[in-house]
Amino acid sequence: MAVLHNQLRHWDDAYYRQGQSPVSDADYDSLQQRLQQWQRCFSPALPGYAAQLSTDGSTLHPVAHTGVRKLRDKLAVAYWMQDKPALWVQPKVDGVAVTLVYRHGELAALISRGDGLRSEQWLAKAPHIPAIPRHIATDRAEVVLQGELFLTMTDHQQARDGGQNARAQVVGAMMRHEASPLLSRIGVFIWAWQDGPPMMQARLAQLTQWGFALTQQWSR
Repeated sequence: MAVLHNQLRHWDDAYYRQGQSPVSDADYDSLQQRLQQWQRCFSPALPGYAAQLSTDGSTLHPVAHTGVRKLRDKLAVAYWMQDKPALWVQPKVDGVAVTLVYRHGELAALISRGDGLRSEQWLAKAPHIPAIPRHIATDRAEVVLQGELFLTMTDHQQARDGGQNARAQVVGAMMRHEASPLLSRIGVFIWAWQDGPPMMQARLAQLTQWGFALTQQWSR
């Protein structure tokens, strides 16, 4: 168990810090799930493994990034849904988590996930990513959005084609000093707006007006 834990940490460092992917996304996810299963059996009191970046980044996230607990099967999902009268469904986008900060309507920060509390500033890459609005029409002094940068692909089916290391390609493009042509193919899916409108419909409508239309298109 310790060997697998250390191997995953090594891959995390290569992936998040160097933009490299020594192992396919599918293999990484499978091994991570195996370790989490072992941890639940032998160390149930401790939190399960979660990818972390041992970062030297000094940029703090205004809102911490936290993980999402996965449910093992349909029965577990049905049990979890029992006491929740209203639910919204969104896809799990296979990408790289980021924080976008707008101050007085202008994009002021684009922060990689890192360890969830602090990480690298990627703002210099934003002008090369058409999917990220540089300006939003708002009276708010600050808007903090959390979302996923992902690689847009044509006729891609995960079950058929696998991950094709799409996440690693995004990380690599964001980590390079020079602007990569790949940046123009990066999309953004916003999945959290902590101090947004309380009603989901209002949140989705506002995000669409600002240029983040995918969230409304893929929320049910």
